[in-house]
Amino acid sequence: MKHGWWLVLAFFPAPLASAQQLEKVQPVEPCRSEAALSKPIQVARAAAAAARDFATFRDPAWSALTLAQIGAASADAATSLNNLRSCPSCTEDGVSRFFVGRRPDAHKYLIGGAIEIGVEAVAAHYFRARGPVQKWYWKTLWTLPQSFSLYEHARAAHHNARLDLGCVPSAAPCQ
Repeated sequence: MKHGWWLVLAFFPAPLASAQQLEKVQPVEPCRSEAALSKPIQVARAAAAAARDFATFRDPAWSALTLAQIGAASADAATSLNNLRSCPSCTEDGVSRFFVGRRPDAHKYLIGGAIEIGVEAVAAHYFRARGPVQKWYWKTLWTLPQSFSLYEHARAAHHNARLDLGCVPSAAPCQ
């Protein structure tokens, strides 16, 4: 019996000793500014590439779509401003009123349009450059946001141009 206790005493502390061994703790790596700024830097690079390609007309299909979108948005803003100036009771309606207000000035249209067109153009350029071009659906998928915006601005410009405001005596262009 004495021999059995020696065996128990010999092997019992072995697991306890290994459980008390300490491992060296690895120091925490400091937060690198590159990791925190990686997404904004990628967005800035995509915007710079889009601006370079737009200025040099490197991608003709995308550049033509962006120019058409700029033209439609400009026509929409011009007809809206014309109507708002000649009709004191008219207000902006639709989704744009949340961004530019009910009776916007030209600078609000300019800033809102630049943000809208800039975001859509950079996103379309990014998707066109990095998408699977061999896939049949990708050839037109990248055009959808810009095409929808182009259609909506052209429709709104046409609606604004055909709007019959009538003659309001307090407005300047009345005779």
